Amino acid sequence: MKTIGLFLAGAAAALAVSAATVVPVNHDRALVNPDMGFVMFHYSNRQWAYGQLLERGDTLDWFPGTGCVYFRLPWCLVEPEEGKFRWDLIDSYARPWIAAGKQIGFRITCCEGRYPFATPEWVKNAGARGWFFRQKKMHEIFGRDPSVGGPELWEPDYGDPVFLAKLDRLLAAMARRYDGKPYVAFVDVGSVGMYGEGHTRAYKPELLKQGRDPELAFHRHYELFKKHFPRTTVLCIDDQAGGGWNPHPDPALMRHARELGFGFRDDSIMVDLPPNSWKHANWAKLFAPNAPVFVECEHYALSSNRGAWSDDLLVKSVEDYRASWLSIHGWPKEELDAHCREAYARAARRIGYRFELRKATWPDEVKVGEPFAVKSEWVNVGVARRYRPTTLCWTLRDAEGRIAWSATDDTYDFSAALPKLDGAEHPVRLATTVTVGSAEKIPDFNDGVLVYMQHHKVGGRDWKGSVPTIASGAYTLCVSLGDEAGVPTIALPLDGGSDRLYPLGTLKVNR
Repeated sequence: MKTIGLFLAGAAAALAVSAATVVPVNHDRALVNPDMGFVMFHYSNRQWAYGQLLERGDTLDWFPGTGCVYFRLPWCLVEPEEGKFRWDLIDSYARPWIAAGKQIGFRITCCEGRYPFATPEWVKNAGARGWFFRQKKMHEIFGRDPSVGGPELWEPDYGDPVFLAKLDRLLAAMARRYDGKPYVAFVDVGSVGMYGEGHTRAYKPELLKQGRDPELAFHRHYELFKKHFPRTTVLCIDDQAGGGWNPHPDPALMRHARELGFGFRDDSIMVDLPPNSWKHANWAKLFAPNAPVFVECEHYALSSNRGAWSDDLLVKSVEDYRASWLSIHGWPKEELDAHCREAYARAARRIGYRFELRKATWPDEVKVGEPFAVKSEWVNVGVARRYRPTTLCWTLRDAEGRIAWSATDDTYDFSAALPKLDGAEHPVRLATTVTVGSAEKIPDFNDGVLVYMQHHKVGGRDWKGSVPTIASGAYTLCVSLGDEAGVPTIALPLDGGSDRLYPLGTLKVNR
């Protein structure tokens, strides 16, 4: 077991003779945290699945651990006319989730089974090359006689200059609206292949006939997403590197994605029957040390009807993939009520990061302006890291619950906390130097403010000696994890932290 030790050099006056030590009880309930958890598919390549049966404003608080809503739409719906965008198709449903402190993710696709021109026809009319084809087995989806077949579809040449120029402008418009927003969890590279997954129908055979490498265009798409979304997590998709048939341990396209700092998405698992429930967990493990992994399940109804769904495999996929996100790919109530509730509860205890505070120690009493140490021990019991900077903060609250003082520990970034894998924990031990308030001595000469304070007996006192920035008394010591300024953003498996400030005990402050 690896131990990370961090005790500040030259720190902190010694603890008082009497010190408070707390060993918190960490619960095992699902947490809603940024950049991890369960993801609800509002649009899954069409507008009628799966969010349309939810009540308006329903953010799935009743589905424990759900912190993100996902919008997957064809380009033709988002930009039906060049330069005229239908962002309202996303924003109208995203806003309740954002207001609830949750996140959104999205994918815009360029080839679909239900839309003859998933890439808008105006792109083709502008001169972009492409090919018409009929999708195999579409009669199963549309309920038609196999001899009739599905609709005629158009697939673009993904490396065509006109197509790439139009896509570039689409991504630029998306990025102006969404890049770097804290409520955007991720964006998929969904611009290549059927459903954005990388499966090509006409494109690859046509390029091979011409002696061209079909994958070169995919690299170009990756670079466009990196260019336009430098501040947002971008996910590549496993099948873009060849799908389930590709046995390569680390394809060039996946290596390129890691070089660009992308995360990884398996699209999808539990399509085939066991033991072939998934094929690319080995690729995911190459990404997981540095970037998040998304596990997408097959449409629940299809997987279940096929006999490919397994509650145990759902949980196992989180472990095998080191997953930060797991899809709710179906009607969420049907999925939860069928037989998956316990499985999702088990998955919630491991998915992403989960920081447990194992012990905290601090003095019973401290003096204003004098540094002291708060020691703490932490373990990330999830399967993945927290991939964004995260800071520890200690906060004092007065008897009315008001924040009286806070101090962050900028010596350690919790994004470095390693996950618990194969039963091995990696404790992080910290000694945070905290100074509560300060006491500024009143100078012998009186400036205008002091003259006023003394004359009017502001606060009912005689202003002589020193002015403390915090009053003496007993305060509640709270712990939190959040941004560099101490704003709490991370839910911990502790009770009592409705605002993500978790009370631990009492600290007495003296002048």
